[in-house]
Amino acid sequence: MIAIVLATLLWFQGAPTAQPRGAITGQIRAMDGSPAAWVRVAALTVPAGNMGPDSGPNYFNAGPPASIALADEQGRYRLENVPAGRYYILAGLAAEPTYYPNATTTNTNNATIVTVGAGATIDNINFRLLWPLGKRVTGRLNFPSLAKGQTATLTGSKVEEFLEVPVRADGSFEFGSVPPGLYLLTTFPPPPGLSPIAVSISKADVTGLTLTAPPTRTVTGRIVVQKTGPIPQLLLSFFTTQSVVPATINPDGTFKVTLHPARHRADVAGMPVGYSLASVRLGSADATEGYTVGNADVSGLVITINAPTTLPRVRGRLSGLDTARASSTRVELTGPIIGDLETQVQPDGSFEFPAVVPGLYSVRLPEIPEFTPTKLVVTDQALTEVQLRVPAR
Repeated sequence: MIAIVLATLLWFQGAPTAQPRGAITGQIRAMDGSPAAWVRVAALTVPAGNMGPDSGPNYFNAGPPASIALADEQGRYRLENVPAGRYYILAGLAAEPTYYPNATTTNTNNATIVTVGAGATIDNINFRLLWPLGKRVTGRLNFPSLAKGQTATLTGSKVEEFLEVPVRADGSFEFGSVPPGLYLLTTFPPPPGLSPIAVSISKADVTGLTLTAPPTRTVTGRIVVQKTGPIPQLLLSFFTTQSVVPATINPDGTFKVTLHPARHRADVAGMPVGYSLASVRLGSADATEGYTVGNADVSGLVITINAPTTLPRVRGRLSGLDTARASSTRVELTGPIIGDLETQVQPDGSFEFPAVVPGLYSVRLPEIPEFTPTKLVVTDQALTEVQLRVPAR
């Protein structure tokens, strides 16, 4: 009886409404009181119980931060989209964090929990770092065009995670606190052919770095499957000794990719059992071992895939429709290996896919909304038969 009443109450209440999210703002200062520019700030969810960060990872596991922000030039930050809850606010590197207002990972007794209500903004969470700031690293991206959301990144043995800062509209960037050590400077997303820069940080700031991307050319081509058969869901990329550039294959097998001048080699992965790479040709030349992108665009690259000698057929019949409606209906097979295949239903309700790669598929009738998609397993047998029925409306 209690269960029935509870179910009734839940039915009347409806689905729970998502609570609005809040924000946390404040300012971070260095040990000497100056603004700590470009320091990472994060809101770390406080787990249930009485354990704290100094209890060790076996007892305290807050998971990924609920929100992350970078302090600006004046050390000011704003943590957005913070769900209602209880948080530790920390600033600095993961290896050397300062917890608001004056605690470290070795002593979190002085850490204050910040409680955020639904849709609330908590201001003036200001605190001073307990670790010395590292050195400034500044530079510029020298790209033909800058993508929105471009970031500069530093990776090295002195930090547990990579350091990331936004790139300004003019291409400049600044890391405000980097510990001494050896690093690699790059950008994300990286343009084709960009080589990371080695950065050594010791007693002085490092300024005037320039990341220069080489010019690029457009390479177009197509995937061809020998014999009759569909094009599998392939992973196509082009690589050199210094870079890997992925390419998207269109449903018709064509592709277009932007590459820098260099000798590139095509790599095709994700081929089903029985498929293999036959050749890569550029005009009459064999490009299987690579081809050179120079000062002009490249077109007509043909990648040929060997397919099995024979592939299974899928044959079926659709019932429950009149002749006119059946003639305007398509059957679609969707799967992770091939993607989408479709065929037209004949007036008598029959349909056939002449070549299908074995695997698991979802069968859909796009023109028949009352039909529930069903699963179909195609084996390596020569013929797979299926019966589909449309429910009465």
